[in-house]
Amino acid sequence: MDFSQSIREYLPETEATALKDAINNGEATHALILNPKKMGDEEFVKRYPHVRKHPFVDHAFLYRKEEYGFGTDILYEDGAYSIEDAAAMMPVRFLSPDGDDIVLDICAAPGGKSIAASIAMNDEGVIVSNDISYPRAKAMSQNVERMGRGDIIVASNDFVFSHIHFANAFDKIIVDAPCSGSAMMRKNPQSRLDWRYEKVKSCLKRQLEILELSYSMLKEGGTISYSTCSFNKEEDTDVMLAFKAKHPEIEFVKLPESDMFYRDPALPEAVYLFPHRFPGEGQYVCLFKKPGVLVKTKKTVIANDRYKDFIKEYGLEGRSNETMRGKFYSLYRHFDVSHLNILRYGVKLFEMRDIFIPDHHLSHFLTPDYAKPITYAEAKAYIHGETFPCDWPDGFYIVSYDNQNLGFVKATQGVAKNHYPKGLRMELR
Repeated sequence: MDFSQSIREYLPETEATALKDAINNGEATHALILNPKKMGDEEFVKRYPHVRKHPFVDHAFLYRKEEYGFGTDILYEDGAYSIEDAAAMMPVRFLSPDGDDIVLDICAAPGGKSIAASIAMNDEGVIVSNDISYPRAKAMSQNVERMGRGDIIVASNDFVFSHIHFANAFDKIIVDAPCSGSAMMRKNPQSRLDWRYEKVKSCLKRQLEILELSYSMLKEGGTISYSTCSFNKEEDTDVMLAFKAKHPEIEFVKLPESDMFYRDPALPEAVYLFPHRFPGEGQYVCLFKKPGVLVKTKKTVIANDRYKDFIKEYGLEGRSNETMRGKFYSLYRHFDVSHLNILRYGVKLFEMRDIFIPDHHLSHFLTPDYAKPITYAEAKAYIHGETFPCDWPDGFYIVSYDNQNLGFVKATQGVAKNHYPKGLRMELR
């Protein structure tokens, strides 16, 4: 069975034809979500007047790649925005996490949904952003660092072996399940060649396994968002109905009405975001609740008197400031990670070494009020890894350009020595 046949198995002819035409002939869409800690909507639109507001997601915009080179500029390196498909933002929009929530993003890499959740939560609460692949989790950790988020724990865990330790631990869970990826066909022509109906069927077992693990870790009264970037009913509606058959107690959440959404009559609570209807590449989204009354976990923090001067200097009071595995971290609230393989626990502040060096993540988490402004020429040199002259007393400083923090330098005898991470250094255009 080819792709066209597979979607005609459940879509009306007119819908299937419009979808296939959008994939074959439509223009790929591009979108981003602003980091409101670093730049407001009004300032962004003033700089880039041809962007269009996302129809549903706050601080999100669509743009034409030919006009704006987002992803290659200094604002991207500063963490002023995150690039993500407009349709892929919608599961978090529907889930609506807030600052009182403890959230699990179980298949999180490259981290777009975790970052969108962190923005929606105003950098409060806790998000465990997990990926079973360590290299993918490591890349995601770097993305969290770049965006300066302070409520995300990055982990690389297979919850088959650890879910028992997190029974009923999470208020909300994001399941962006691995799938056959037909929504990638327009942006990545190779995915059209790679699509096989056998791949669709092979994903089903794994999708249901991930849902079972997630459900066991969801609190009573909690909500799961299930999404794929597949247009195939077998990975979407059929998975949800199979899970419902095993757990008849769950309640599907009716998602809002819009002409931009398509609903499968077999499960009308969920929606498809087809590219001929919605300004994105595509997504399937279904939300469901576990029975019971949701009881939020009371916020606790771990105080740290040993580094109280450092905590006060950078305004980290009221957060959980914890030493962990030779590193000092700051998280909005304490979360037990003793059964997690973590890469990052909120904001990394510094490592426990003989030589004290504040971490790059801290510079991106803090506001420009903590920074020394520098010129564009100095900023360009800094991003490239060079030193520049300064007239500051010896010590560590955050440097900023255009009201955006870049990173740390160490002033020594009139020279700002570069502490921008070597792996991030680049030639600015």
